[in-house]
Amino acid sequence: MRSRTVALGIGSNLVHNFSSPVANLRLALREIKKISELKVLKVSSIYESDAQLPEGASTEWNHKYLNAVVLCEIIGDTPASKLLMLVKQIEKNMGRDAAKKWAPRVIDIDLLHWSDADFKDEFLQIPHLHLIDRPFALLPLLEVWPTAEVGKRPAWVEAWVQEKPFRTAKSHQHFWPQFVGILNITDDSFSDGGLFTNSEQIQKQLILLLDSGAEVIDIGAESTRPGATAVTTELETSRLLSAFQVVEQVREERTFKVSLDSHNAKVAARIMAKYQIDFLNDVTGFDNLMMQSLLKDSKAKAFVMHSLSIPPQGDLTLDSELNPCSQLKKWWKMKVDQLVCLGIDADQLIFDPGIGFGKTKLQSMYILNNLSEFHSVTAEVMIGHSRKSFQTFFSDRPAADRDLETALVTKDFNLAFIQYLRVHDIETQKIALRSLF
Repeated sequence: MRSRTVALGIGSNLVHNFSSPVANLRLALREIKKISELKVLKVSSIYESDAQLPEGASTEWNHKYLNAVVLCEIIGDTPASKLLMLVKQIEKNMGRDAAKKWAPRVIDIDLLHWSDADFKDEFLQIPHLHLIDRPFALLPLLEVWPTAEVGKRPAWVEAWVQEKPFRTAKSHQHFWPQFVGILNITDDSFSDGGLFTNSEQIQKQLILLLDSGAEVIDIGAESTRPGATAVTTELETSRLLSAFQVVEQVREERTFKVSLDSHNAKVAARIMAKYQIDFLNDVTGFDNLMMQSLLKDSKAKAFVMHSLSIPPQGDLTLDSELNPCSQLKKWWKMKVDQLVCLGIDADQLIFDPGIGFGKTKLQSMYILNNLSEFHSVTAEVMIGHSRKSFQTFFSDRPAADRDLETALVTKDFNLAFIQYLRVHDIETQKIALRSLF
């Protein structure tokens, strides 16, 4: 059976239940990935545009839109009518109501184009009737499907034409992944050990990460680099308590989420008893029964990382004769089954393939270059590749100087499969994402 392709346009310009338009797009993508009749292939950049307004529309409707296109493979012989029903159900579940034409939307999902012959009935027309008139739909479509036959393309489609209708342009501030800023309160981390050990240094770095666009701050007080020495429970706890005093002061003026990076259940319990923790980040993949219990009781989200040893050992890696992505998918299925059986909600779990932990440099590079192989993973995905040693394949610079190398890798990511990006320097990664064409 030949492959069939469909492009779904998604858009939002309305805050709903405290969820911003970019968060609405992220949620819509996640729900689309759960549709068994579709296999997500890739996503476009996020585009900003002025709202399309009818004559006499209220000024309250004039909110900028965020739009993108999700390119999917249609599984089997699923008809257009069923696809329409499935995406409209997502709209309903996300809170869209029967608003007036062109009114602000929590979410809008359209079947823009597909590889089958043109389709039309009383409810649906493919290609979309107004596709070539709407740059906020056509431009992201052509980004992910440049050979799509859409008829005569308007002159403004060309990359050298700066002025697009509705002031449509790729967003410079909204990105698919949430940035997770790394804040290491250690003296021996592999690239920034000893830099953030007192309150003044911690506060300065925390504010820098937030100003750069971090939505989550990941705070750790024990290095897990190769050869690192374990710290005592007392020392790790003391470091974290000092850091969280600073975090709480900043939280009085700034809104952000906090991730606790620790695999020591006693440490985690003491910190969680005193401070609000939104994410638990366990590099052992929550193998410890007490960590599992903390996760279950807290209802926090969890970065569940694959590793074979902590700290990583160079001679202990995935099977070099097998596809590393296939091995990780098998591990993830077993891990989810295990944690769900303990009463942990599957929606709490975020898949972290553990770049650099239990993988050769070649395996890490393969994983990052083939993220689409995780299409069957319906959970959110977190990638932590920042400054890691696999980059020595193409650079001989020390770890602390490898933000450029990290950005070069980021530039080639398939962003349909990254919901969280854990990095040391956010601005360089934003520049890499803005450069996508």
